[in-house]
Amino acid sequence: MTSSPATGWRPWAGAALVMLAWWVTTYGFGSIPMPALQPGWFPHLGVVLTNGLSLAVSLAVALLLRRAGWWERRPIRDLAGWRAGRVESLGWLLPVLAIQLSYIWIGKTGVPGLAGTAGIMLSTAAGMLAVGISEETAARGLALGAVMRRHPWAGVFATALVFGLWHVGNGLFFGKTWDETWWQVLSATTFGVCFAGARLLIGSVWALAFLHGLGDWTQFLSPGAAPVWYQIAVMAFELVWGIVLTAVAIRRG
Repeated sequence: MTSSPATGWRPWAGAALVMLAWWVTTYGFGSIPMPALQPGWFPHLGVVLTNGLSLAVSLAVALLLRRAGWWERRPIRDLAGWRAGRVESLGWLLPVLAIQLSYIWIGKTGVPGLAGTAGIMLSTAAGMLAVGISEETAARGLALGAVMRRHPWAGVFATALVFGLWHVGNGLFFGKTWDETWWQVLSATTFGVCFAGARLLIGSVWALAFLHGLGDWTQFLSPGAAPVWYQIAVMAFELVWGIVLTAVAIRRG
């Protein structure tokens, strides 16, 4: 018995291709030294352009997969999660919002607040928002969107794992130590479980993109890294909360 094109292994292979295309584009283009893309007036210009390019490539691959019949012929905005979603479910994200804001006050040095000039803060905000939109669209939008109807649990954990493994690129291309890199892979994986569950429940990536960018923004500008015990607590919460969100989404149908 053969499977139809939009069922069986093809949606999964397509999801993997989209996430691979995003990774290759982001780290391939982003690792090229281009000082012109770090002007003093907008230091994060390169970040914005890199993530815009990886977003465009991910969408192009998704359109090709849809045209080839590997994915359902749903509107691409539905696959990407580019819709308003269930606004009444946004309250489930309040604990996540609290965590993203908490990095302003929780730092290893004990110094609360954000460090940087107004220009740096605005540039970082633009860069991190671009990261949020690009990563959430590729991972929780397109990849998860292709498989979540038939395989919600597997989709949540598979895309979260690949999302975590994306961050191996920081060790390969951006000079992070492997201890730092594998810690980031772990934290990104639990983050991915939480945000994938939220995608299932809300049906949109826009709030997730904002929260993703906000968390990166507060962590980049925090005077010191959060202590290890707090990072472990956050990862445990994200894993549990992601499972809760997924279960609620499946029960609601």
